[in-house]
Amino acid sequence: MNIKTSAIIAGVIFTSMSAPSWAETNLQTPSNVEILATKAVYLKNTQHQVTLPARQQQLLVRFDSPENPHSTGQTMGFVNSAPVLLHFNLDDQATVTVKIPRLDTPQEINRFAKQPYFKLYNDDGSQLAVEQKVISMTGSPLLTDYNQLLNESVGATVVPVTMVKNTQEPHAVNPAVTQIDTTHLTAQQTDQLLQQLYQQANKAQRKNFIRWALEL
Repeated sequence: MNIKTSAIIAGVIFTSMSAPSWAETNLQTPSNVEILATKAVYLKNTQHQVTLPARQQQLLVRFDSPENPHSTGQTMGFVNSAPVLLHFNLDDQATVTVKIPRLDTPQEINRFAKQPYFKLYNDDGSQLAVEQKVISMTGSPLLTDYNQLLNESVGATVVPVTMVKNTQEPHAVNPAVTQIDTTHLTAQQTDQLLQQLYQQANKAQRKNFIRWALEL
């Protein structure tokens, strides 16, 4: 390992020893609220729940609902809002739930879609302070890159993990071993990527990583 890589690994290990900074929270949304992108975790598709580390968070969410919530027809129309940027701080909570008002009529749904707002609640029922801002966008929602839209909205970069299948050893015991191309990443992006991978690892993987980094 070179000096830069060793320093990054040392930083991750040091951070992992502080329990609150690596605590994880399960963020959940109702079926009519989609998580489009997050600063902390790269999402390939929209989600209704995501596990986030305890720190400052920036998310893009969207209201998406049948226009008539009581309709059972197969061709019912859908209404969605513009993306909304949520900025808030997560501490050591097991679960945070996103909630919106009860909407029973097409008029209420259309009105809410034009002026969406979201409330966040901790697992103890207390409300979480959150800043929110509607993000203007052009083009089709189906073709929008929401990770890029989040980057442009907050002026920062979410580093996607590009998985490349290992074809050098086709007869290896584990052919699903993957590689990550970091050639074009800056030092800051590499640091962020390493932290992101560490956060997504389970306890056994983290232990093995630390042993490898310390050459134990």
